[in-house]
Amino acid sequence: MTTSLSTKTVVSYQPMPETSPEAAFAAYELSSNTFWTVLAASALVIALATEQLYVFWGLVARARELGSEVGKALYHGDLQAARTVCERSSSPVADIFLAALNKVSRPGHSVQRAAERERQRFRLWMRRRLWALGTVGALAPFVGLFGTVVGIIEAFSDIAESEGGGFAVVASGVSHALWATAGGILIAIMAAFLFNVFQSRGNAVLVEIKLIVDEFVEQLEVLIDRGGVTPPDAGTHMTSTPTSPLATARAEG
Repeated sequence: MTTSLSTKTVVSYQPMPETSPEAAFAAYELSSNTFWTVLAASALVIALATEQLYVFWGLVARARELGSEVGKALYHGDLQAARTVCERSSSPVADIFLAALNKVSRPGHSVQRAAERERQRFRLWMRRRLWALGTVGALAPFVGLFGTVVGIIEAFSDIAESEGGGFAVVASGVSHALWATAGGILIAIMAAFLFNVFQSRGNAVLVEIKLIVDEFVEQLEVLIDRGGVTPPDAGTHMTSTPTSPLATARAEG
């Protein structure tokens, strides 16, 4: 007769130590600060995008309207009327036209070179904020990743120090850390998308402005060569008050 003996192993259950949300948040303060940094970067991206939209809004349309009005004045050979139209315009292209008009009464000065110099200043002014969008797009994922790495390091450190604790002890902290990376990636996607949009739009605007300026310069040079120019009043260009955004930004430094 065979007797089978069965043994029962009694396992005592030890409850995991409780971790309050406040304690978990305090334990991963660094990664949380990183997350708030990412949120601040998102606000910066929105502000930069709004500023760029303001710059591009109606820029080409106002430039075309100005070119048409100045072209009519040049058709009649009246430089003073052309200058007056430019001084009253809020378009940044008005500064390009004024730079060329200022060289008409100065022998030996090239109208085309003056317009080209001012057009390059306009190009720099229009793209003065794009570098910030590109920088945010490049750095935001690394900022979020830094917060995640720090949070995971703290999580494994708590696992090693706890007696009988498991992943539940550090789940809240790891969650905060992963949110930092998710936020960084999201901001990077937004910044990269907006950077490419404004870069492409800026290139198109520069081409349009170049065409308008070239047409103006050609019309002005033809008028000068034919001698059908009504010269502006002496010293007018010295007392004119700039009203365009480009001239205002240059005057402010």
